[in-house]
Amino acid sequence: MDPQASISSYLYDKIEERNILSKNIYKVLTFALNINDAINIISENLDFIPSYIDLNLFNRDSMPLKELNLKKSLLNLKKNYEYIIIDTNPSMDSTLANALIVSNFVLTPIISERWAIESFDMIMSYINYLSLNLKPFIFITRFKKNSTHKELLKILHSKHNVLGVVNEREDLNRKIAKSENFDLSKDYIEEYKNILKNFLEIVE
Repeated sequence: MDPQASISSYLYDKIEERNILSKNIYKVLTFALNINDAINIISENLDFIPSYIDLNLFNRDSMPLKELNLKKSLLNLKKNYEYIIIDTNPSMDSTLANALIVSNFVLTPIISERWAIESFDMIMSYINYLSLNLKPFIFITRFKKNSTHKELLKILHSKHNVLGVVNEREDLNRKIAKSENFDLSKDYIEEYKNILKNFLEIVE
């Protein structure tokens, strides 16, 4: 649900055989494609629906009650998934509304910067605007062990459900930038695992 399609770009070598120009989440949201036909099998326990830059057009489409389109499409889903993760953009628009309306929880990665904390508050305001009863969680990425980041982390812990911290690593930044496979032995992988563990212990 992100027009920047960052995850689609990262997984491109696994989905390039499928025509993402015609089989993507935008086509699903506009009912031009059945949601089951947009699914790509990435691995044994991971399926994926790609995004595409055309998703930007959805906010300009004149469709009645289009904020409910994803909910309607999911009703046709044939496979029974244990979890569905929806990656969204940070804009308060129709694509985000579609994602929030079908969600049970909101997980927001943020960095320990004042503007990022304010952006999270905007998301919370948007959730309230949509009259949704969602439990929000955050986790901190690119964390630096300096006094400024530590002070902001204290503020976040006092106001929000913080699942954990991923310290900044140049190796991690480089692999994301180059769409390389992650080294599962690295400590930042354990930090992400701990975040997931903390989340599942709360919601299950």
